[in-house]
Amino acid sequence: MPGETAIQSGGRSSTTKPIPRKPGHWFWGNLFELIEDRSGFLIDGHRDYGDVFAARLVGRKLICIRDPAIVNAINVTYWQDFYKPAHIKMMWKPFLGEGLVPNDGESWKRQHKLIMPGFHKQRVDAYAPRMVEFTERMINRWQAGERRDFREEMTGLALVVVANTLFDIDIEKGDAKSIRNAMIDISEILVRDADKLVPRPSWWPTRESRRKRKAIKAVEDIIHRAIEERRLTGQDRGDLFSHMVFVEDEEGRMTEKQLRDEAMTLIFAGHETTAHALTWTWYLLAKNPEKVAKMREELNRVVQGRRIEVKDLPDLPYLEMVVKESLRLLPSVWAYAREPQRDIVIEGYEFKKGQPITISHIAMGRNPKYYDNPMEFRPERWTREFERSLPRGAYTPFAGGPRVCLGKQFAMMEMQMILGTLLQRVEPNIPDGFEPDFVTELSMHPGERGLPMDVRFF
Repeated sequence: MPGETAIQSGGRSSTTKPIPRKPGHWFWGNLFELIEDRSGFLIDGHRDYGDVFAARLVGRKLICIRDPAIVNAINVTYWQDFYKPAHIKMMWKPFLGEGLVPNDGESWKRQHKLIMPGFHKQRVDAYAPRMVEFTERMINRWQAGERRDFREEMTGLALVVVANTLFDIDIEKGDAKSIRNAMIDISEILVRDADKLVPRPSWWPTRESRRKRKAIKAVEDIIHRAIEERRLTGQDRGDLFSHMVFVEDEEGRMTEKQLRDEAMTLIFAGHETTAHALTWTWYLLAKNPEKVAKMREELNRVVQGRRIEVKDLPDLPYLEMVVKESLRLLPSVWAYAREPQRDIVIEGYEFKKGQPITISHIAMGRNPKYYDNPMEFRPERWTREFERSLPRGAYTPFAGGPRVCLGKQFAMMEMQMILGTLLQRVEPNIPDGFEPDFVTELSMHPGERGLPMDVRFF
């Protein structure tokens, strides 16, 4: 195959390139450097050692990549040869089971084929009015001059949106509020487990384990009720879950466990990264008021004071540019991991079966080879000509190839609808002198201090 070199038995092929190694402690290797600052470790490592370098975590080698050609080969050409690492699957299993995000192989192919029509543009576009409505409801709760944590607000809003589009329920009303709390608990625990070298199993007798089991059961109860309601009535309520319940192939419909796993996956994947992406976009806009003025000029000209609609988005190119630039500079999904299922050589580099690989989207987005003045927040760079000039694999905030995030179009639309609604009424700002933390766990977020905002209306 193009770009692939045959592996010679008995070691590295003489035609392959050596991978630079980052120096580290004789025993621990680079473990503590990585734990201390994950994204900084990758950014600095690629700056010092190039587009491909090796780190050592105790006795295990980690390959770090920001080469677009290799990224594209992993995501597109040889995607069936690269799985999610086993330790990540083990960590996610209690929550996400065998949902699309942790799954691989033939099982993933079937589930992907069944679920994909639920993200058809016509179906996704129908959710836009709800996104605007929930954003306006949030804004209407705010009082001028009060301080709010924008990250917390976006997390709550994204949860409301995903619960409504997935289950057709409003988790801000009545009994459904308990589901919101359970969803928040699950997200917090999942992120915390990801930060541990050895996550404790769910049955471990601790307060957190009990909280974990209770939160999972609360969401599972809602899922099982939703299955029963839809099967009993036979009614497609226009939500994603209805599609999942009724869709079928030659093997039949999804089992109750498959529905549970996919629903849990969509709940987590559908709000955590979006909330953090919106948070970082707000931060960047607060630091760049001239970009806000340009966005508002475009919004006023196109929307003219009414509610933003999905049909407006093609006429709001600068709004889309802002989102794309934010996802480049401060991506919530700052890196993602793969593991080759066989020995393979790509672009001259040999990757061994089972070798952990990290694709560093945040380091790629700061590579001056593709982005001039990469630390500058410049949405204007995202012209059609610029996008066409980028090599494949140089911009992958939603991964790429057959395993590209199913919710990519949903997330892009959601961010634009929410930002457009916010900027019609609210001025992006952060307190003078405040700089957030940049915490890189499952997604990059501003940590416990959040992103404070003093509410100011236009």
